[in-house]
Amino acid sequence: MSGPVSTELSDYAEKLIRGRHATRAFRPEAVPEHTLRAIFSLAGAAPSNANAQPWRIEVVGGARLERLAHAVQTAHAEQRTSADFPYSEGMYAPVHQERRAAFGADLYGALGIGPDDHAARAAYDAQSLHFYGAPHAAFLFVTGDGGARLAADVGAYMQTLLLAMTAYGVDSCPQGLLSFYGDTIRTELGVTEGKLLVGVSFGYADPTAPVNQVTTKRAALEATTAFHI
Repeated sequence: MSGPVSTELSDYAEKLIRGRHATRAFRPEAVPEHTLRAIFSLAGAAPSNANAQPWRIEVVGGARLERLAHAVQTAHAEQRTSADFPYSEGMYAPVHQERRAAFGADLYGALGIGPDDHAARAAYDAQSLHFYGAPHAAFLFVTGDGGARLAADVGAYMQTLLLAMTAYGVDSCPQGLLSFYGDTIRTELGVTEGKLLVGVSFGYADPTAPVNQVTTKRAALEATTAFHI
């Protein structure tokens, strides 16, 4: 039988998990290669059903990332979307919409964009496809048939990756919008297998950017969790 968890260990877990947050403005300096390899090696310890590990990760930086940003922004401007996983605003329940609206108000408020300034919001979305100025991006593909069960495994990989980055002092932002341009990203990177689930921009945060001061709230435990014990 396991004993009680030490206060030191529980404090570290709290700091690591609650300390992870989305960064939307980065400094230009690259993450050292040895740190990159350590992070992605650690992320590979993520759990998956029957240890199938149905993920393929493409890590991009430097001039290749600049070319990719240009290609994705061009596809966005030309409305050439190619999402591998269906998306609809209708998939969100009313409570989800309320949480999204509250987050949007905080985010765009920090950017000085008003709630009815749709043009400015659209311009910011387009700008975000330059990876928020991050020096690196990782693209997470679901291999196999790309179904929901396999996508769930890749979701577990993503959370493990984000926490590994946090542990190594690297900041990150998962970007669902990047997944709307799967064909463009596959073509630019020469990827021949898998469905694109999400892109993650990462590097070192710009501490002077107001957008990086935005904090997101979480639902109360009782709103999401029931204990049958």
